[in-house]
Amino acid sequence: MSITQLLESQKWVEHTAEVETTLESLISRMKDAETGQRGFLLTGEDTFLEPNNGAKVEVIDLLTKAQSLTRDNSAQQKDFPTLEHLVNTKFGLISSSIADKKRGIPANATLLIRGKSVMDSIRVVVRTMISRENKLMVVRNAEMNKFATWTPLLIGLAALISMVITIVFYFRVQRDAEVAINLQKELTRKEESTHSQIEAIGAIAEQIAKGDYTARVDKDNLK
Repeated sequence: MSITQLLESQKWVEHTAEVETTLESLISRMKDAETGQRGFLLTGEDTFLEPNNGAKVEVIDLLTKAQSLTRDNSAQQKDFPTLEHLVNTKFGLISSSIADKKRGIPANATLLIRGKSVMDSIRVVVRTMISRENKLMVVRNAEMNKFATWTPLLIGLAALISMVITIVFYFRVQRDAEVAINLQKELTRKEESTHSQIEAIGAIAEQIAKGDYTARVDKDNLK
């Protein structure tokens, strides 16, 4: 049971770390898209748009993964609709500014400021979610460390008890074997004594049958 609990605690620690990594990857991928947007708006060079290629699909995939990993956490689940709305809004603003630039329309400061505000909101939501996971990590690490401490002790105790039981049963079996041997010896002796008595009685009966009524049984033969 202790080993099972240790493995279970370790699994939850790894699960919490996976949630944090997924959320951090989501923010990182959005930063790449935002950096590509800024580079394109400044230079008009399409090479800056490479980080944007497939960025929205990847971010939505990461969002879905994080939501699935935290399906047992109601507090985390409540933030996903907000986060998804902010992500879609941010990518909508990025697409609008890129489309305007391609049409020769200068970058709209109001649009960029709004985009920054949305990105800041995304960071706040993600930081809040990671903070919750960090608190869970502390609890789960403590749980794992507890079982990591107790498991070797319990294994050692179980081994000691097993050794004691083995020694006790060894001596019990040895004692029972000695008793069985002694009983066998006693039985053999009694069988030999009975056989001698039968032979002695038989001999006397034979003498009496022949008319020798003075025949007597030797007491030594009856022992």
